[in-house]
Amino acid sequence: MLSGKKKVFSKIMVFAVVLTLLLGLWTSSAAGAVTLEPNTKAVLELSREISRSKILLDEEITVTYRIKPNPIPATAVRQPQREIYLVIDTSGSMNFNLAGQTIQARSREKSRLDIVKEAALKFLDNLSGKSGVKVGLITYDDVARIVQSLTTNLNSVKSRVNALEANGGTNIGDGLRRAYYRLTDTRSTNENPIEKYLILLTDGEPTYHSTYRTYPYNFYFEDGNAPHFRGGGSYAWPEDKQYCYDVAERFIKQSGIKSYMIAFTEGSNANVLSEVATKAGGVYKRAVTSDALDRVYEEIYLDIVTDFSVEDVSFEETFPAGVEIVSVPAGFTVNGQKVKGSLGNINYTYNSSSRLYEANPIEFTIKLKGSVSGNYTLNSAKISYKDIDNNTETKNFENKTIEVIALQAPIRVDRTINGDEFLMDEEIVVNYTVTPEEFSIDPGLVPPSELIVKNVSFSEEFPEGLQVVSVSTDALNVAAGKVTGNLGDIVYRYDSTSRKYKASPVNFSITLKGTIGEYIIGEGNSSKVSYFDLDKVTKEKSFPELNARVVKFGQPGLEVVNIVKKGEVVDVTLKITLPKRTRYGELRIPVINDDGSLGKVRSSDTLITTVGGSSDVTVTEHTIRNLSIYKTHRAWLFAESVSGETSETDVITIFEGVNVN
Repeated sequence: MLSGKKKVFSKIMVFAVVLTLLLGLWTSSAAGAVTLEPNTKAVLELSREISRSKILLDEEITVTYRIKPNPIPATAVRQPQREIYLVIDTSGSMNFNLAGQTIQARSREKSRLDIVKEAALKFLDNLSGKSGVKVGLITYDDVARIVQSLTTNLNSVKSRVNALEANGGTNIGDGLRRAYYRLTDTRSTNENPIEKYLILLTDGEPTYHSTYRTYPYNFYFEDGNAPHFRGGGSYAWPEDKQYCYDVAERFIKQSGIKSYMIAFTEGSNANVLSEVATKAGGVYKRAVTSDALDRVYEEIYLDIVTDFSVEDVSFEETFPAGVEIVSVPAGFTVNGQKVKGSLGNINYTYNSSSRLYEANPIEFTIKLKGSVSGNYTLNSAKISYKDIDNNTETKNFENKTIEVIALQAPIRVDRTINGDEFLMDEEIVVNYTVTPEEFSIDPGLVPPSELIVKNVSFSEEFPEGLQVVSVSTDALNVAAGKVTGNLGDIVYRYDSTSRKYKASPVNFSITLKGTIGEYIIGEGNSSKVSYFDLDKVTKEKSFPELNARVVKFGQPGLEVVNIVKKGEVVDVTLKITLPKRTRYGELRIPVINDDGSLGKVRSSDTLITTVGGSSDVTVTEHTIRNLSIYKTHRAWLFAESVSGETSETDVITIFEGVNVN
């Protein structure tokens, strides 16, 4: 009988080849589900959008990629009919719950068969409205039964599904056998292509097999109701499994029927059903929950209704150095700057309303950020795929440019000192200010609410002879004559009114004392702050140098502040400055020595006036009146401290006489 079938099959193949040569105008699609006109290709429109083309350093952007398959007219496609048999296990164990336990009376828990019915009904609902689809229903327990022959009336099939009841053993092989014969009742030809599908579900391993009625009980492979069945009943005999394998390999696989074997619940013997699927050249699927079973039937539905596909769509893009890859779609890989990933298939299905074959678009995103400032061109994005004509194609996405802008914070540093001359036990206070100046950014950028200058660190090594007494913040550490510390971050906040970034200054002070001497504080850029700027570069700013003099007793000061001429005389006003802790000061005129030089003599003849001092610096003015304009007049200032130290100024000219010659 099988050899006869082979002869018929050979004749059909010869006829098909001849017919193909005669037609010459049709080609098989990549999916093998339909035939297409020559030169019919899928037209894929590629596009991508960048959320922003101008960004700040470290700012994230999203690149959205879209693949839009254009519809293909029905006139370019010859669509096959589809014949589908649902082969459902109705053995007694299908009355159990998913855990394989008996459901208690009045319990609202669903049985395995209830769940299978719901999944099958959803599958049938999805098929409703699809043209050229016939569905039949076969059940099996001890043996298989044709419950509903192939029909386009899916409501009739649904009614049969709803009426299913569970009882008996599990004769998987007989379900396969009956489905095979019913699916081979019709033949697929070029003029009338038919796709045939067998979808079998079981909750357990096979426990029966079909045989002839008499000894030696050979396997029954013919059409029609099985005359007899044998097996373990509640467990699997080796013959029960072998019968499944033989039907799958000798009949299902040889017929070209596309088969799906679904193992349902944890109790299913996965190895047996997986082997059945392999021998049938089919697909094995496993589901252990109702949701998982729904997903399995949905996957099978999509496989069946897909008329043809653009297959193995893969994406690849290499991003330029300086652009960091933040995230990619699940399943994609990142290797250095290269992103690769599979996008699966683009499945075309027939839309009877538009009379077009249509496919859903693909959209995915990749997130990037700029790690180095500069202008970048994204020019390597592409997809490759096997087109519906079986040819491998490559298409490129359009180029896009990104400008990454690195901001620099305008940081200014300054400091002041509470004097320039100090007594030995007097405190020298240096006040420091780090001023973040306000700034604006390119209007083409989206302003972040905050920008942070990080790790503002201070360091200064003071000259030998100056001792650090205290610092104004715990952020600073003192080690001998060196002060260091991290002052934290400078946080710029965006002011939407002025459209500028503003930040508060950082203020601190260091208190010193010194021994007698003159000092340059901060000489050779030894007083500085460093910080990690907005452009991700560490910067340094040096504080200006300061001069300080430490003395036992300060230096008095004398200067001319005003001269008023009155004919042949003048009035000269002098500014007298006495240092701190001065007991008194003496304004005097110099004497002329025998050699003509000027001398300083403290006598009643040289005293102009006496000025009282205080604990603080004393500043006063004194006017010497009616000095002749024809003479040069000079003066000097003497000061004595409360502890007896003395200090004096140089002799200064307070008025240069008029030369009458």
